[in-house]
Amino acid sequence: MIFCSYTRIDNNSYPELRWLNRFDLVVPLLLAVSLFLAGHFLEKHVPELHTNGWQLLVWGFFISTVLVFHATCSINSLAHQWGKRPFNTADESRNNFWLALITLGEGWHNNHHFYPGSAKQGFYWWQIDITFYLLCLLSYAHVIHGLRPNPSNLRTEK
Repeated sequence: MIFCSYTRIDNNSYPELRWLNRFDLVVPLLLAVSLFLAGHFLEKHVPELHTNGWQLLVWGFFISTVLVFHATCSINSLAHQWGKRPFNTADESRNNFWLALITLGEGWHNNHHFYPGSAKQGFYWWQIDITFYLLCLLSYAHVIHGLRPNPSNLRTEK
């Protein structure tokens, strides 16, 4: 079995992860209730929008959750069938521009399999990786820390 240093992280040493693991329904329920209340507020105070709490709840919570779930699951099937293989990995992972757009960067799947320890899946300037850009923003705001940069020789290894 292969063990990498990034797989030996003790998640129990992070109190916020322990809290999320213990109260896993709190965040989704807060989102659902917030969307419903926002829709109710808009219905009362901005009626020209023609929206309500149920509409925001259905579109902002249920439908968006289904779409995100399907986009995420598509990576493990579609990104192993269609796309380019710039790096020789032990699997059939591929980079797919369209999947990367839909999944905010996860479509650079061959890159991820080549260097799984990196939060950055878009290795080149033209490989759009929205998730990494958001992580950089959170790092800049000191919300997260320890983002691993890709090695400088990464682009030359093929």
